[in-house]
Amino acid sequence: MSEIKAGAVLNYVSIAVRLVTQFLLTPYIILKLGIDEYGLFMLSHTVISWLALTDLGLGVTVNKYVVTYRAKGEHERQAHFLGQSLLLYTALGFAGLLIGLVGFANLDVLFPALNPEQEQVFNILYLLTLGNFVLSFPLRPINSLPGAYQKFVVPGLVSLIASIVNASLTVLLLVWGYKSIGLTLMSVAVSITLLLWGVFYALFILKAKFKFGKPDIALYKGMFGFAVWVFLGQLMDMFYWQAGSPILAAVSGTVAVSIFSLGISFTGYFMTASTAISGVLAPRLMHMVAMDADKAALTQVMIRAGRLQLFLLSMILLGFAFLGQDFLNLWVGDSMGNNVTTVWLGAMLVLPPLVIPLTQNTGLPILQALHLHKGRSLILFYTSLLCVALGGGLSCSFGALGMFIGTAISLILGQGAMMNIYYSRCAGLYVGAFFKRTYLPILQPLLFLGACGCALSFIPVNDWGLFSLLATVYGSLCACVLFFWYLNREEKDMFLIPVKKIFRRKQ
Repeated sequence: MSEIKAGAVLNYVSIAVRLVTQFLLTPYIILKLGIDEYGLFMLSHTVISWLALTDLGLGVTVNKYVVTYRAKGEHERQAHFLGQSLLLYTALGFAGLLIGLVGFANLDVLFPALNPEQEQVFNILYLLTLGNFVLSFPLRPINSLPGAYQKFVVPGLVSLIASIVNASLTVLLLVWGYKSIGLTLMSVAVSITLLLWGVFYALFILKAKFKFGKPDIALYKGMFGFAVWVFLGQLMDMFYWQAGSPILAAVSGTVAVSIFSLGISFTGYFMTASTAISGVLAPRLMHMVAMDADKAALTQVMIRAGRLQLFLLSMILLGFAFLGQDFLNLWVGDSMGNNVTTVWLGAMLVLPPLVIPLTQNTGLPILQALHLHKGRSLILFYTSLLCVALGGGLSCSFGALGMFIGTAISLILGQGAMMNIYYSRCAGLYVGAFFKRTYLPILQPLLFLGACGCALSFIPVNDWGLFSLLATVYGSLCACVLFFWYLNREEKDMFLIPVKKIFRRKQ
């Protein structure tokens, strides 16, 4: 097996391990810490993640430059670039430290809703995570080297082992009675260990060279010129998915942070489910643009991918709509109590507006190939600001639910309406045909499945056995109805032909 294929397999295994451990550990962590301290724990990591934006999108840029230098065999220029990157990241890390210390001096002003005991714990958590950030930030260029060198197996194994160790130590610390401070100390220790291993791997296994000299302003300009659009995308993601926690901590308290963090986590699972298809089709779409394919052909590829993504996302959304509250009651009901309803409602406000952008994410490589991705970045950046403004205003009156409402409205306006106008007017794609052939045919099966789901929701669910039975029955019903009622012959064959081949081999 090649390095790339083995690395891809390890990547998927690591993702699966992280999802499983997160699923198993989240209710246990909340139960052991309590809903208030769990909110503090999540808040400390969220606040420091904002400091990571001092990266300014340069992480992706470093990887791009190193790959380019290696492809051209320009080893001296690569060594010069890596040396300059370390100097630049050290300066940025120092700037992040200063910003972090200013923030620490004003934590009581930033988060007035915290009581004195919560404030004392949060101060310690903040300093620990800030220290971890300061230690790791200057060496980020080194951490990006394995990927640039196309070395995936060893780093993948190390990442997988670290995930397992982290989960195991989390359980042990909670069993021994440690709280959020102990968990954060453990996380910092694991992070530093991985950092030291990364330095060893880069210097002694990859034998990377670093050449230091005076600051290369021309090089920095080129790096920032590429990185600015990456940075806007990172900033947009932070505004949509991370801004809610510090806002809620300031206006509502730590319980609201816990509710929002748990509810918004489901968007990550939802988005992951849609990326497999778009990731495979991205190179093909870029090749089509390079070969001057007409916009009808590009739209057709978008429609084909969008229908398959909608098939999968509809099953997930229907299942969460009618069985999600039962799942949450069984999963975190002991620790979250009546707040489970708010978590479910918040997730249900945000997930449906995500359906349109997630079934259109094959449009991004088209925009990139047409050199129109800057407009997309600006649209999503401004609507993410709207998300912060609306969510912040509404959370003052409605708490965590207000933040969910603000996020949903901004998703509808930005990633739903404005992006489709941009696809049509600037990229020349046939948006009307996309909606007609992707979304319109699914309305009738959705109405039928919705009626079945409503009937299912009247059954009281008190244990995992009954929940698993209902989830299996309803999931199978959704799959069969959508398969026979929504998919066309070509799309059905994509699923049926591999199955037929397997049975033929067995015979």
